[in-house]
Amino acid sequence: MKISATTFNIIGHGLHAVAQEMGEKLIRSAYSSIIREARDCSTSLLDKAGRVMAQAQFCPIHMNSFGKVFEAFAHRYDLPRIEPGEALITNDPYSGGQHLNDFVLFTPIFLDAELIAFSASIGHHIDVGGGAAGPNTRATEVIQEGLRIPLLKFHLERDLGAGMLEQFIRLNVRPPDLVMGDVYAQVAANKTGEIRFLELVERFGQEAVLETAAELQNYSERLTRALIRDLPDGVYLGEDFVDDNGFTDQPLRVAVRITIRGESMHVDFSGSSPQTKGIVNSPLTSTISAVYQTIGFLLGGAVPVNDGVYRPVSIDVPSGSFLNPNLPVAVRARNSACHRITNAIMLALSPVAPERVLTSGHDTTNAVGMGHMGQDGSRVYMEVVGGGWGASASADGVDVVDSYVGNCSNIPIESLEQDYPFMMVEEYSIRRGSAGAGKHRGGMGVRRVYRILDDDVTFNCYSDRFRIAPWGLFGGQPGAPSRFSVERGGELIPLGSKVNFLLQKGDRLSIETAGAGGYGDPRDRDPSAVRQDIENGFLTET
Repeated sequence: MKISATTFNIIGHGLHAVAQEMGEKLIRSAYSSIIREARDCSTSLLDKAGRVMAQAQFCPIHMNSFGKVFEAFAHRYDLPRIEPGEALITNDPYSGGQHLNDFVLFTPIFLDAELIAFSASIGHHIDVGGGAAGPNTRATEVIQEGLRIPLLKFHLERDLGAGMLEQFIRLNVRPPDLVMGDVYAQVAANKTGEIRFLELVERFGQEAVLETAAELQNYSERLTRALIRDLPDGVYLGEDFVDDNGFTDQPLRVAVRITIRGESMHVDFSGSSPQTKGIVNSPLTSTISAVYQTIGFLLGGAVPVNDGVYRPVSIDVPSGSFLNPNLPVAVRARNSACHRITNAIMLALSPVAPERVLTSGHDTTNAVGMGHMGQDGSRVYMEVVGGGWGASASADGVDVVDSYVGNCSNIPIESLEQDYPFMMVEEYSIRRGSAGAGKHRGGMGVRRVYRILDDDVTFNCYSDRFRIAPWGLFGGQPGAPSRFSVERGGELIPLGSKVNFLLQKGDRLSIETAGAGGYGDPRDRDPSAVRQDIENGFLTET
């Protein structure tokens, strides 16, 4: 059938609104602060073949991965025969998932007993068991990182509640009420997607909605191909490095070779470091998702993100590299590698698209976690602490935000101290002097100081940009690297970027995240911008 431009726009925006409402439902229903406040989650609508029709603008590393994990389910099950009340769940990084904390949930949508679509959600769960209340930085195998859920088809009423799936999860996590509360929040989000999608179908008809979804994918494909066509044909190389694997000081190389031919792009990661000991390996789905989110970033946010964006881009990732590891290596901190994928692509394309790229920022998941067993049970804190975003040809970098791979929100201090009485926050401020100078300066990092109020609090974290500072472009200066430390009895104890450390009552834990590199020669900076930086205390007149 022929869809008018008006109907196309109404249904297209309606599909996005459904996905966005799913995300808001998930956040408002969640129990843990990592989803409820930090918004470490994503939601999506897929057609019955598993092609993304629309998704909410939440966590980019999640958003571009729904299709890959659906492929794994389709290989495992005869999905056209899925029945009402059934659902699909996994967190397995070796079956299309990312890391164990990310539970992926698909629920089918039926119209008059006919399968027509799927609603989907991903939530980062506060704890999945394993060797630490948070990231186990000593893990060398995925089994040491926590509970691994296979590609599982289950029945919502039979297997949750008193059923086997819920009881199995509860027995393997530290705060079972929080984890299962967030699982139910995902169920509620998916149900919202089903209800709203069927309302669209009731209003416009099944054929019109599904045809619009297909054409919306084609529209995104055309826009993506147009962007690629604007770039000169050629081969472009870039590289960047993860500081280390947490066991040795050897940097890990992300090498990218981008080939542009007409309206297609091929991204090849041959030459990247082999899989490594520790938690910094990136599963294939995460690596692919990082490429797609970078392409979306270069599109400037003007293209609806769906299956069509992915079609013009082909990707090769050597098996056995730390960007596509083999079982059983650990993968919890996969975002360290994923950020370097974005950085390497930015460097590769900077000569031909200088107006589109960013300099390097803190560009890592500064995953700060603590755990404590008190009289009221186990409490697990996890937060992604922001830093400086890179500068561009047109603007300074942004101060104190999560990276564009993660896009998590700030958790209010009041919420932290209410949920986690074993600590308080003494300082939360911009880290002055952390930005790299340039015609456009980099964004500022953050300084946060926690006072520990109980003994035997475990600090569990992974981060990066401790050794290799964020770089600038076209004469811009590097940003200051990150640093973590503990002040105890007058002694300052420096901490590594990937560490499990036992804190004691009275300790002051200091988190200082990296600033970003500058863009362009600092001598070309607008004098009024320099005066404003001085007035804000970001610079001194000397």
